[in-house]
Amino acid sequence: MLSKNVKGWCACAAAATLLLPGAVAMAADAGASPLTVGGAIRFNYVYKSWQDEYRNGFFGLDTARLDVNYDDGTNLGSAQYRYNNFPKGQGGYWQHFLHHGWIGRRFADKSELHIGVDKNLFGLQPYASNNFYESIAFYAGFEDKYDLGVSYLSKPGPVEWQLGFYPRDGGSYGGGRNTAPSANRYSYNIVADDDAQGFGTGQRDTERNTLIGRVAFKVGDQGQQEVGVSALTGEIRNEARANGAVNTRRNAFAVHFKGKSGPVNVMLQAMRYDYHTSHEATQTYGGLDANSFVMIGGFGYPYPVASKGDIYIANASYDIGGKVGPFSGFKVYNDYSMVHKRVGGYKDSAQNVTGLGFSAGKWAFSADFMLGKHHPYISPDFGGLGATSAEHPGYSRRINLQAGYYF
Repeated sequence: MLSKNVKGWCACAAAATLLLPGAVAMAADAGASPLTVGGAIRFNYVYKSWQDEYRNGFFGLDTARLDVNYDDGTNLGSAQYRYNNFPKGQGGYWQHFLHHGWIGRRFADKSELHIGVDKNLFGLQPYASNNFYESIAFYAGFEDKYDLGVSYLSKPGPVEWQLGFYPRDGGSYGGGRNTAPSANRYSYNIVADDDAQGFGTGQRDTERNTLIGRVAFKVGDQGQQEVGVSALTGEIRNEARANGAVNTRRNAFAVHFKGKSGPVNVMLQAMRYDYHTSHEATQTYGGLDANSFVMIGGFGYPYPVASKGDIYIANASYDIGGKVGPFSGFKVYNDYSMVHKRVGGYKDSAQNVTGLGFSAGKWAFSADFMLGKHHPYISPDFGGLGATSAEHPGYSRRINLQAGYYF
């Protein structure tokens, strides 16, 4: 069954068909179609230092996806649907979900209006990372995230701003029996916990009515440096209160810098977030303060995240020119990010990824060496980005080798 959010996207797509026929005819006259259909299939080799049963790592499908894009200069649209089927070492599960799906309009001044499941323009864009696994902000729900709503992007220039309002998140989709239904999604959102595949807290929170504003100032030669600020506020709806649903607020603020000097690229970001929850004392696990964490879910599973924290990101990369046989576009990078948790005396979480990316025609390749501490994907910690185990105080290692074909 598709979620209500998906039905909303389908309605948006239906409306788009009223706008497109004339534009398609005009494009046909010009000899070029504004509609493009593509996709990708990606495979990963993964090694985890803490998995004794997979001492040689494991290999499997990461993603198969379909992309549809439309741009006739005035009318716009974009959608992507994904299917994942991970091997046993990666959880042994499958799932599918809408990554994004929106329609829009480009105005005479080149500003744009989008409606549908669209990207949250908060902080560094388009990503706060160079590597495949992104930054730790992704796992806290603040990078590469898509929700259902409307967004406006100002005209390009030395000062750019974006404003978005999202009444609902991007929705939950489908997966295997060993996934949590509320967490079968691409974007990490606050979700209802799951007794079998989650932590059994009884929390039934969802995100509502999120407002995001972002301003970026382009400076230097050809605007190669960018300084920006972002702010977010929204509701958290607790559906499991004994006396009825209760709405509280969540807030976040970020400052960022992105700069390029020749082959060197730098990304920096500092942000603070606060989730003001209203959980009952029984909505917890392990005797923790029920309001010291929220349940964040994505890719099939929910986990706790400290309700108050600061996130810091520092990335550097270097572009290497030239070709080696059919390979080109070489980039080496080091991405560091951490979460300082300001509640419960919880231990900080961190990740560092050193890697290399390159391409050959329609193929793209990456090799990442990852270090993680108190991290839901780069350590054996039970506790996600919340209260983590004292049994694993040091860094764990993960290696990810990827090959992807994009068409």
